[in-house]
Amino acid sequence: MRKAVMMLVVIVGFLVIAGAPALNSVATSVQASAAQNPAAPVETWTQTYIAQQDFEHGFMFWDSPTKTIWVLTKTKDSDNTGVWQVYQDTFVDGDQEIDQSLTPPQPNLYQPRRGFGKVWRQPTNLFAKLGWGTTPEFDESTPISYLTGANGGGGRYLILTLGQQIFTLTEATAGQAGGTWTLQGKLVPGNPNERTFTPTPGGPAATAVPLGPVVTAAATAAK
Repeated sequence: MRKAVMMLVVIVGFLVIAGAPALNSVATSVQASAAQNPAAPVETWTQTYIAQQDFEHGFMFWDSPTKTIWVLTKTKDSDNTGVWQVYQDTFVDGDQEIDQSLTPPQPNLYQPRRGFGKVWRQPTNLFAKLGWGTTPEFDESTPISYLTGANGGGGRYLILTLGQQIFTLTEATAGQAGGTWTLQGKLVPGNPNERTFTPTPGGPAATAVPLGPVVTAAATAAK
């Protein structure tokens, strides 16, 4: 993904990948790299108010700073990776919140509401790609990081969910949301750094936070 000299990362805490051992920690910091090489990737962390809903075949996130809906569809149901697409949230109060003519096939499945539902119902094929919601929509305040790409390449977002899942979203084009995503794993309970980036239900809009786990292709290769 990047030249080896650009793959300088920090991973705080122990990360568990489903069905795989924890990743090895990488000691070199992004900040130290940037000081030595101005062209090195730079990472920023922001405490961000988001909404999330899990689906049969993927996930939806609402990003409050940009008022956009990030749709993550799985390549295969057995995979923890796939395509990341971005849609503008055009829902306004007074719009149809749900379609009463649509009934989930099982009681533990949910029709998405409001902005999620509007995108899901529109002729975007998301109904077929995502399936029904497996959770209701819920909101949270959580750290999101953005790591700029090296040599003009696409950047990488990292999202920590209320369920302690860690997602990486890699841009196909630098500076433009959309590309591919991977569910990296979960935080291990008892992580001594967990207090720095633990999500909370609901909360205010973005404020800066200094630390968090960092995952790149170099680290995930150590699974």
